[in-house]
Amino acid sequence: MKKTPIFFLLGFLLVGLANCQSDDPDNQGDDASGKASGTIQLSGEENTELGTSLTVVNIEVGNAALTGTDKSVMLLSENITVQDNELVYSDDQNGFVIVVADFSTGGSPDIDKTISMVIVKNGVEFRHACSSPYQGFFTACGDGLGIDFNAKRVVFENSTVINTDDEKLLTLDGIVTWE
Repeated sequence: MKKTPIFFLLGFLLVGLANCQSDDPDNQGDDASGKASGTIQLSGEENTELGTSLTVVNIEVGNAALTGTDKSVMLLSENITVQDNELVYSDDQNGFVIVVADFSTGGSPDIDKTISMVIVKNGVEFRHACSSPYQGFFTACGDGLGIDFNAKRVVFENSTVINTDDEKLLTLDGIVTWE
């Protein structure tokens, strides 16, 4: 297995966007790795390169050491796991990491929700991000993005991210649940 510092940049990006941790004594995240289930449908100009869906198999919940906040989930492809607070992958040519954070219940004075993600296809990285409300960078995520830590699910409903290199928009739709 290989360890990659490349995907760690996602956590750095999220910290840069939100730069906060929860001070909630009830800690919404449960800081756990596990199995997830769900498919995220993709639509937009990059479908030719990225395909039309991402199947989420692994998840990391509330790991502030990797994402900068316990109000986050990391959605991972089947070939990427978290071990000892490091992303470990078995195929560095294909896969994805999606970090979703929901500060709507507190934790950030400026940002309610954010997505930072990278999809790797045939060795090429496609980086996308959004933040809501719109802060003058990236794009707004949309109203249909949410994490329900109690129900253990992430909802993407017409959630929009922007490619950080070429500004092409990608829309995400689907529900991911975890154990």
